[in-house]
Amino acid sequence: MLSLDQKTAKLHDLLQEYARVAVAFSGGVDSSFLLKSALGVLGAGNVLILHADSCLVALPERQQAHNWAARHGIHGVELLAMDLQPLLWKEFVENSERRCYFCKLRMYKEFLSVMHRHDLQILLDGTNTDDLKDRRPGLSAIHELGVKTPLVEAGFSKNDIRACSRDLGLDTWNIPSASCLATRIPHGVTITRDRLTKIALYEEGLRALGFAGCRVRLHTQRDDAVFLEILHRDFDRFARPGMRQAVVRLFQKSGISDIFLNLQGREMASVVMSA
Repeated sequence: MLSLDQKTAKLHDLLQEYARVAVAFSGGVDSSFLLKSALGVLGAGNVLILHADSCLVALPERQQAHNWAARHGIHGVELLAMDLQPLLWKEFVENSERRCYFCKLRMYKEFLSVMHRHDLQILLDGTNTDDLKDRRPGLSAIHELGVKTPLVEAGFSKNDIRACSRDLGLDTWNIPSASCLATRIPHGVTITRDRLTKIALYEEGLRALGFAGCRVRLHTQRDDAVFLEILHRDFDRFARPGMRQAVVRLFQKSGISDIFLNLQGREMASVVMSA
């Protein structure tokens, strides 16, 4: 097994071979580390940041992506934010089990088109080795389009990325993993703007109560019921006097009568220093 230093050296060698790249950038843990690494190896003039703005991402997360370079004191790198309209994609809105494949395929085709106009041939994606353990239809689209996944090639796990991000001074090193709002809508339930907006409002309300990284998933058959997932570390907060009632009031204002709490909670990887 490679040490973290060896993985880092392998990643840098891969980036050096690419010479000029575009980075698919969400602003999350993985793409932030990949972008920082590419900038460090290749320089700002050889890196183009591509970001997708859409109704699938809550506004605070979009803003985090847009101001990432400024927050980290990085200048001279270009960020292109593309306004995508996934609700116009019939195959996506139908919300089958291949939803993520259709979305990633559309999004990355758009990225490839834009970067080719900038005379760039290599698109990088922040997939890590832990992602390969889950069923992720979007990975099929990534491979189909020839997008590079250097974090996988270099052997980086999520925990590796968090440790390196902390060492690099990235403020994303300890944020919860993020996913698009559509992942909260069960397969087979049509994706609509109203449903996405409600999910974003629910989760923003919970963040205001201190539950960062929460998930609010819709019920398959009922509009007045939701499933709530909070981080393991937040169960004590949830149990504080008055907090449960505050959460109930938040949902009742939107017509939700039943809130089902997932007792397994959401995991957030702890950072273990590698040798």
